[in-house]
Amino acid sequence: MYKVYCRSFQNTMKAANYFMGYRMPEYLEGPGSILRLASLIKEKGTGKILVVTDANLMKMGLLDPMLKLFDEAGFQYTIFSDVEKNPTSDNVEAGFKVYREHQCSSLVGFGGGAAMDCAKAIAAKSVHPKMSVAQLQGVLKVHAKIPPFFAVPTTAGTGSETTIAAVIIDSATHHKASINDPSILPKYAVLDPELTMGLPPFVTATTGMDALCHAVEAYTNHTYNTDLEDFLAKEAVRLIHDNLLTAYHDGKDLQARQNMQKAAFYAGRAFTRGCVGYVHAVGHTLGGLYGVPHGLAMSIILPHVMRQYGHSVYKRLADLAEVCGMEGPTDAVKANKFIAWIEEMKKEMEIPAGADMIKDEDVDQIISWAMAEANPLYPCPQVWEKDDFEKLIATIRSAK
Repeated sequence: MYKVYCRSFQNTMKAANYFMGYRMPEYLEGPGSILRLASLIKEKGTGKILVVTDANLMKMGLLDPMLKLFDEAGFQYTIFSDVEKNPTSDNVEAGFKVYREHQCSSLVGFGGGAAMDCAKAIAAKSVHPKMSVAQLQGVLKVHAKIPPFFAVPTTAGTGSETTIAAVIIDSATHHKASINDPSILPKYAVLDPELTMGLPPFVTATTGMDALCHAVEAYTNHTYNTDLEDFLAKEAVRLIHDNLLTAYHDGKDLQARQNMQKAAFYAGRAFTRGCVGYVHAVGHTLGGLYGVPHGLAMSIILPHVMRQYGHSVYKRLADLAEVCGMEGPTDAVKANKFIAWIEEMKKEMEIPAGADMIKDEDVDQIISWAMAEANPLYPCPQVWEKDDFEKLIATIRSAK
């Protein structure tokens, strides 16, 4: 009955999705496009800006060209840079306090998924100031027009610049969950590959694998997808197949960096409607409980989930294998080639095969949180129950 309930819910959501108003943000792209952001902001006529970022990017001086142009344009702005690598509800409340005290009326999220997700949550708080982050988490809890929002990604992974999700950890419980609402989708984005060129190789690897996870989960879910989501997911996989290792080995390859940004953007839009799945549901718990960076958690878990799905994903993974030029006599052969490619790429980029940080006493909590996040919303190829998650976690813990 549990599986019937989940599938019935998903069939209802499939119909409801046609009324959700999905869209892509308007965007600037290409090397140096960050230098055009000030003109875009002036054109849109925004008021005082809250720039949400992290302290490391401030130290690196990555914001300096943008802020110089803001100064030249006479913009009033203030900076909130206390965003952790896995943003917390405390970060959101602190950022919202700055937003309110400085009477801001627009936001720039500058950084990886953490900064952009924190900025989205601050935007949600701006229209629901009396609601806690926990009260905003879930589906369609915002449902109000947020202030003008400009997203500037400095990694090629999360796709947060084109998604309706903001993933935040509850500071008290360490539960990591999403605010999911089309209202928090950024209105504008800047895809400047030069902003990603300073990424360390390992961050390039794990953020790129995060984008791959978005595309693969969206495509293998497929229930909510239209032809657009299927196309974007396949195109993202192709771009990642052709460019991630190049960007990892040669961080100065601007074309590879630009292609990875486009892949993350496409994958983000694909899963915005298509949804993620059990990779994310379990991966979020590792971030909440142990502080594992999101991209690393996705990288570790992705091939294990796809292998456990087995025949349920052979046809869809075979499609992705073909996009990457992988051939075989059957869907099963092509699907397993695709999974093997993920595992080989992980090894080349020195990403661990498993997650040995998981503690025995946390397993039940991990399963509880993962099931609450994924079921019934995520239209995964299979509906998993507790024993399925136990099997996955045992596999992840023992992988070498």
